[in-house]
Amino acid sequence: MGGSKQTTSVKIPAWLEDAAQRNIARAESLSTIGYAPYYGPDVAGLTPAQMAAMQGTNQAASAFGVPTADFNSGMPQAQDYGGMSAYSSGSLADQAFAELAARRPGQYAALMAPFIDPITGAAPDAPFGNYSAAPRPQIGIDKPGATSGQGSSSGGGGSSYVPASGGSGGYTGLRDMFNGGGPGASGSTFSGGPVSGLLNTVGVRPVGSGGSSTMGGGK
Repeated sequence: MGGSKQTTSVKIPAWLEDAAQRNIARAESLSTIGYAPYYGPDVAGLTPAQMAAMQGTNQAASAFGVPTADFNSGMPQAQDYGGMSAYSSGSLADQAFAELAARRPGQYAALMAPFIDPITGAAPDAPFGNYSAAPRPQIGIDKPGATSGQGSSSGGGGSSYVPASGGSGGYTGLRDMFNGGGPGASGSTFSGGPVSGLLNTVGVRPVGSGGSSTMGGGK
């Protein structure tokens, strides 16, 4: 007896493919900006009226032989922010980054590698999806045994990370992204997560293998 074979395929519309590629490209670009510390005012400083009131309290205490205290002791000089006296935690963030770079230079280099250089805006040494944590010079942070504007390479040769798929670079399309193997790792089936299972069920297959995946084509 003869039989029949029916094949069902799902094709991603061109408008969706183009929009998705633009969104992914923009997301990958934005992901390289990195953390931006806040350098604005956090806590208001004392007003002239408050300072005068505290000085009066000190004078009254002194008249009765009661110990007085410097009400500004232990506090740095407040900064002027458009006419407002205030304190900022921005310098504390800079100190924390510098301390981490001095104590754990390899880890600091790995944390900073996926992002642009905050001083020059140079492209990241190891953007997401193509990561190799070779320590790079850090501008603006002094480290033991290093000249100004240079990072320390102490602590060994650093570490490296290779994506599980063995691929490199960014995703080539929606099918590559949902395959589950990482950028450039399209195979014959999707793997990982409910979306991958749904795509397998409806018969959508990744195109190519070994990093040649593209959307909207293939067999």
